[in-house]
Amino acid sequence: MDQHGKDQHGIDSEQLLEHEGYHQELARVLTVLQTVGLALSDITPTASFFVIAALVYPMTGTGAFWTFLLAGLIALSVAASMAELGSVYPIAGGLYSIVTRVLGKPIGFLAMTDYVVQAIFLPAAIALGIGSYMQMLIPNVNANIWATILMLLVTVVAVFRVKTNANITGVFLTVELIVILIVAIVGFVHPVNSFGALLRPQLVTAKSVTPVSFSVILSAVAVALFSYNGYDSAINFSEETNGSARNVGRSVMNAALLGVLFQVVASVAVLLGAPVLSTFFASPLPIYYFVKSYLGSVGANIVVAGVILAVLNATLAIVLQFSRVIYSTARDQSWPGPINRLLAQVHPRYKTPWASVLFVGLLGAILTLFGSVVSAITFTSVMIIALYALIAVAAIVNRLRMRGREIPFTMWLWPVPPVIALVGVVLALTQQTHRDLLISAGIFAAGLVYYYLGTRSSTGLWRRG
Repeated sequence: MDQHGKDQHGIDSEQLLEHEGYHQELARVLTVLQTVGLALSDITPTASFFVIAALVYPMTGTGAFWTFLLAGLIALSVAASMAELGSVYPIAGGLYSIVTRVLGKPIGFLAMTDYVVQAIFLPAAIALGIGSYMQMLIPNVNANIWATILMLLVTVVAVFRVKTNANITGVFLTVELIVILIVAIVGFVHPVNSFGALLRPQLVTAKSVTPVSFSVILSAVAVALFSYNGYDSAINFSEETNGSARNVGRSVMNAALLGVLFQVVASVAVLLGAPVLSTFFASPLPIYYFVKSYLGSVGANIVVAGVILAVLNATLAIVLQFSRVIYSTARDQSWPGPINRLLAQVHPRYKTPWASVLFVGLLGAILTLFGSVVSAITFTSVMIIALYALIAVAAIVNRLRMRGREIPFTMWLWPVPPVIALVGVVLALTQQTHRDLLISAGIFAAGLVYYYLGTRSSTGLWRRG
């Protein structure tokens, strides 16, 4: 293998990049293992399970088992579509770059708008997850201040070489995976509830046992999908990953498989081992209640420390990912000239998009000061699901378009994955609130207006003709 991203087997990823009209500016120094580590850190199974997935339990009761399983099937189907497309278009812009090239510029600009909105809100939303767990170790701590400090620390670190950051996230990821494995082992070693109870969805309270309908399970799928989200970041690091373009697809699938596996196994273990289901479902922090029941306060606090480390790791990985997205939008001339020139700058020594890192990180730090505002941004789940739908359609269109041509990484069981993904995300969208759907529609409408008016004189990706 040489330093430009070519190996003896497969298509040269740097040549594909240049074929799309870009020059290699970022440092191509990541191994597949490091890219998978960064993507898995973005998913952050431990933080997602404790902070996001935990919200599924009070919604669905033992039906959480079916929610995580169904969401996992959809997530892996989406990942298969992303993996194939990412190997064909290994560009730091990731999903919006793919959608633009397959489905056209107007729809691609909507995908970019979607991605930029995620870049604005998701880092702060994840960082704020540190608050409730910090308060367990240090009572009366100000969650917003701690989240802001975390964002600033992460922003500084993210400017440095991507290989350095990959090594840092690799260490943190090892610790957080040990934490979630401990949780799983505790549940399987102390089974209190039968597996049959998981197959019969019901919500157990102190006063009653109520069956959980499929529509309720389906409504929680969006939350579970959010907890699995992040495997697409392997595509955002594709311009920094060594080897053939096939490695991009491999990285996406490996990260998705591991992210889903860890959380599904842990969710089953927790349901089997929850001492009192009614207390577990009623708890504001059900996983903490579960851990404390078996490991005591000291053991639970050690696990909490691991969760805090996982949140820090996730925040770093997410800032790294979305800074590549913002860098790519500027390189594609998506904004007014001076903004494009600023955000497209690459650090001369570290070969990282330092200005875009500062944009994502500092904006996240500002938003964490207003935690109540960020916590109200529930429409991000709709934005994520909408982008999944576009990728599923793009996977079908692109495969039909590329008949007879070599694809670096091909999905298994074509066309099953994109069909499952499309059906799943459409069903999940039908269960979202009218408010979140309207907000998302408004954002997409604003994106279209900007595309037709604001990029009229663009000389980059969005130029007319």
